[in-house]
Amino acid sequence: MAMDALTTAFGLRERAERVRRISVTFGKIYLGIKTTQWVAKYIDPPDMQRRWSRHHKESARAIYQTAVDLQGLILKGCQFIGSRADIVPSEYVDELSKLQDRVPHRPYDVVRDCVEEELGAQLHEIFSEFSKIPVAAASLAQVHEARLKTGERVAVKVQYPEIADTVNSDLANLRALFGAVGLIEQDLDLLPLVNELGTHVPKELDFLNEAKNAHRIAGFFKDSPNITVPFIHESYSTSKVLVMEFIDGIKIGDREALVAAGIDPAEVMQITASAYAEQILRRGFFHADPHPGNLLVRKREDGQGAEIVFLDFGLAKELPRSFRAGITDFTTAIFKGDPAAMAEALIGVGFETRDGDSESLLEISKVVLESAREVRNTDASNPTEVRRYGRKIVQLVREDPIVQMPNHVYLLGRVLGLLSGLAKTLGVETNLVRMMLPFLIGGK
Repeated sequence: MAMDALTTAFGLRERAERVRRISVTFGKIYLGIKTTQWVAKYIDPPDMQRRWSRHHKESARAIYQTAVDLQGLILKGCQFIGSRADIVPSEYVDELSKLQDRVPHRPYDVVRDCVEEELGAQLHEIFSEFSKIPVAAASLAQVHEARLKTGERVAVKVQYPEIADTVNSDLANLRALFGAVGLIEQDLDLLPLVNELGTHVPKELDFLNEAKNAHRIAGFFKDSPNITVPFIHESYSTSKVLVMEFIDGIKIGDREALVAAGIDPAEVMQITASAYAEQILRRGFFHADPHPGNLLVRKREDGQGAEIVFLDFGLAKELPRSFRAGITDFTTAIFKGDPAAMAEALIGVGFETRDGDSESLLEISKVVLESAREVRNTDASNPTEVRRYGRKIVQLVREDPIVQMPNHVYLLGRVLGLLSGLAKTLGVETNLVRMMLPFLIGGK
């Protein structure tokens, strides 16, 4: 009883410290925003843009350090925000995107106890080998290399034991904090961000759901020699422990290593883009956590080219039935050069506006059309120009009267961001529209 009371007291203190740290960090940033707004309104110095940029950089660094210290949902949320150029200034994106590589791992004893409790047996009864040092650590779990008693080399993904309680506590704290801010600043509605995290993260905490996602996407490519999804050992997997086939490979963004291995970066780009087009445009269900750490490359067993290995299916997305028709209409309107039809198609895909009409979406459509015209007669889209038009679209999206982009559009944007960035990293000239067009006009 005394030990239980001590554990409860420790848990309450830890939660209180998390609340304090989150509130202090956000409070300082909020006060900084209000101060800078006051300066802009009443003094309006000529270097106002530089002042805003400096404030954003300092705020982003403070958030970064808080995320590294607290981990859990805060780290996951900041990784998420770091991918959302549509809602936060570029200074936040630049700083918070670094969090993908800054996750300290948990001690081996913690991992061992968790695995044994979940699988109902001692580690040595299931595994002949189990690495004490993880091969990867993320915000919610870490992965260890091991070997089953039956001889198979496996990767064991282990959820941090306290993470579910931490996630629920942090979600409640963030909802209360951002709800209070929303009462004061009615134009600053941060609750949709928290709600989006509340939708996605609990699903990522259910490893059986991840196994189901992996199995489904593996089925899409069962006849493809170029795409692999690790086999899941379901008899050794639970909602908190996932045991899967261990696959070696080269990180997809490591051009030097790919070339040294005799793998053509252009082929890697083509296979990856086609794999996402298959998932998004034909199947309506896709791997929605597309960062380079979740994609490996190796040579095919027959030596006839490259093979892409997809990892981590905790976040996958089912697209609305109307999505493919909407995106087909949108693409058709692009080729016809009809921005009004493009705007109507965006509403069909799920965009919403304050006044319910497509006038605001017309401006976005014109920018997209301008970008499409720039690259239509070239062999490849210029990455610099892609980013320039992307920033312009983001600026338009932030303005009134657009109030909502559908959730799947954000996730699709991450896929397009991965593909665009990958083309640049691999030094490959490519036109994503041309690559994906056959999947639109020849869908199943």
